[in-house]
Amino acid sequence: MSKKRKTTTKKVRRRLKPKAALSLLCFFGGLFLIIFYFTKTNVTHVYIEGNDYLSSSYILKKSGLEKDIKFSNATQTRVCKALKDPLINSCKVKHHLNRSITVIITENKPLFYYTNDNKLALSSGELLDAENTYGVPTLINYVPKKVLKKFISGLAGTNSDIIRSISEIEYSPSQNSDGTYIDEGRFLLSMNDSNTVYVNIKHIDVLNYYEKVYASIGDKRGTYYFDCDFDNYYFEEYGK
Repeated sequence: MSKKRKTTTKKVRRRLKPKAALSLLCFFGGLFLIIFYFTKTNVTHVYIEGNDYLSSSYILKKSGLEKDIKFSNATQTRVCKALKDPLINSCKVKHHLNRSITVIITENKPLFYYTNDNKLALSSGELLDAENTYGVPTLINYVPKKVLKKFISGLAGTNSDIIRSISEIEYSPSQNSDGTYIDEGRFLLSMNDSNTVYVNIKHIDVLNYYEKVYASIGDKRGTYYFDCDFDNYYFEEYGK
């Protein structure tokens, strides 16, 4: 009988080549540095964009970014949750490789101060219990709720610089001799430049052309009638 030969298996240990070991070491070392860079170091600078009525210092303080904060902790969820304010409509946070961040907000802009209710009207439609510290015009008389709601909605699309150029707003619906309304949505605006403007809700977007129209009229003072299509507006000089 033939004897079977025993076979033995030798385990061969593979040694990591120096070049591969160095590459692996560099990879994990770099990964560690990146993690340390973004998680253990503070935010270097905060940029604020989109604010017009709210100051940057107020946003920094309210968001908690006024103090030193870890870059990894300055998340959009955390920052925007802290920025709950009636004047803030939306909030976004962008992170940059130099460990700076940009906070981008969209405001609910103040439109006017409604003296009848002592409230501040915002572009969001909210009537806020607040003082008029934003340089917006004053609505001096009562406006029916339905009309007021539409007026706020329409004025929300008006340029902020135009709104600031209005000193006073008066609800001034046009009526027939028997007292029935011709235009229930008409308002009279007193401007800072001493002009007056009639505008209605339907054509309130014409207000955005006020500066252009004013420049075309020249150095005259009077009443602009914007309660019509833009092409049909007219100007009546005071005393004529």
